[in-house]
Amino acid sequence: MSRKIKNNKKKVVNNENKYNNYYVSKFINMIMIDGKKTKAEKIVYNCLNLLKYKYNVNPLYIFIEAIKKVSPIIELKKKKVGGTNYIIPVKISNYRSINKGMKIIIKNTRIRNEKKSFISLFKEIVETYNGCSNSIQDKNDIYKTAKLNRAFSHFVF
Repeated sequence: MSRKIKNNKKKVVNNENKYNNYYVSKFINMIMIDGKKTKAEKIVYNCLNLLKYKYNVNPLYIFIEAIKKVSPIIELKKKKVGGTNYIIPVKISNYRSINKGMKIIIKNTRIRNEKKSFISLFKEIVETYNGCSNSIQDKNDIYKTAKLNRAFSHFVF
């Protein structure tokens, strides 16, 4: 048995230099693959520049609103009771909700077939902001499953 004291504090994400925003820096860290942060920064910055020039609005506003539209309030967890697995809907914190929303956007961005990755990210963010993307469909699927399984919510952990 380990007697080491566990440190469960969340890591502080430093704001990036260009926009000085928590959401952008967190999104850059989540989109990064194999530690190539400069590539991830280029993808996100090019996407935000494209948003700025196409729509002549603050790109952070559209970006943050798209993330908030996708972030679910409920998460589905599995619990084994009496030999059967139940999917239980559980409310989650705001921090976890935003993380799930970013993961949903990144997953659907990687599915798209575009020549440049920042273009697929741009299209996904714009469609999410307008309310007609695959990301919003994924969020609705989570809610439908949670609604079907709300009878098992008394099995909360």
